[in-house]
Order: sequence, then structure tokens, then C-alpha cells
Amino acid sequence: MTEPSAMASPFPRPPDLVQEQFERAAHLAGLEDPSKSERVAFGLLQRPWIPSSCSPDLRFLIYGWLDEVVAWINEDCLWRTERAVPACWEQHPHIVHELAVVATLRWHAELALTPAAMEDWLRFTLPQFLDRMATRVGETGCPPGAHQPHPGSSRNDAYRDARSLRASRREQDVSAGS
Repeated sequence: MTEPSAMASPFPRPPDLVQEQFERAAHLAGLEDPSKSERVAFGLLQRPWIPSSCSPDLRFLIYGWLDEVVAWINEDCLWRTERAVPACWEQHPHIVHELAVVATLRWHAELALTPAAMEDWLRFTLPQFLDRMATRVGETGCPPGAHQPHPGSSRNDAYRDARSLRASRREQDVSAGS
């Protein structure tokens, strides 16, 4: 006989190093009159809700945690599959950026002393994230096992080429004026 599954699975716990960064940020944010060194420390703080602000080792841990969060959202929070986070989420920077914030807010809601933060997460944060994600990926999006490349890649490449040309023109203009 198999064990019955839990009615509701627990939210994935962030790795200890990620939690340490949350605690550092909370400590620094709570200072009323931070010293210069504390302001510098805040500027250098790795913010797990902004993975690009983190070291490669910390990002590796964050992405592993986010992968667990995606599985939890898709299994525990969704019924309709058209709003599911695609398996190729890590190939969509817009999802990565938002998912890190969504996961961080959910974790902090779990730690709150009242249900208000959890209510906000359930009512606003998660549904709005899923709506934005579905809008950006599109109705057909990325079906399971069929990641679609960014449809704007050729336009992005053309912009980058033109940006390089514009920078070159600016340099010529500045040096001609000297």
C-alpha cells in the first residue's frame, strides 16, 4: 500500500547560503542610521531576488532552489496547464528575473507573523506573475520538451549591431570636436 500524499506540500526551503543573504539584507535594511561601512556593505550585498547581483556559486544555489519552486508552483498551485511555468524557464530571462522575486516573496510570507503577506502572495503576486509569464511567452509558448527560441532574436541582434555603429559615430564626433 502506498503512502498517501500530503494535501499541501511545503514550499521549498532556500539553501542556507541564500537564507544568509536574506538575513544580511534584512539586518542592513533595518538599520535606522547606517554607518558609511554599512552603506557600502548594502551596496555590495548579494540579493537572491536579483540573481545577477550574486556570485556564480550563489547563483548556482539560487537556480537550483528556483527549479524546486517551479515544480512546487506547477504541482501545488495550478490546475490549468496553460499557466504552468515551462520546463525551459531558465532559457527565458524574463521568467528568471520574476521567478526569483516571486520565490523570495513567498519565502518571506512563510516567515511572517500574520497571514497578510501570504494573502497578498496568493491573491496578487502569484496570479500576476503567471499572467505576465503567459502573456510574454504567448498562448502557444513553449510546450513541454519544445523550447521555442526568442522570436525577437534577429531584431535584438540588429539593434546590437546598430548600437555598436552609433557608439563608433559618437567616438568619431567627440574626437573630431577636439
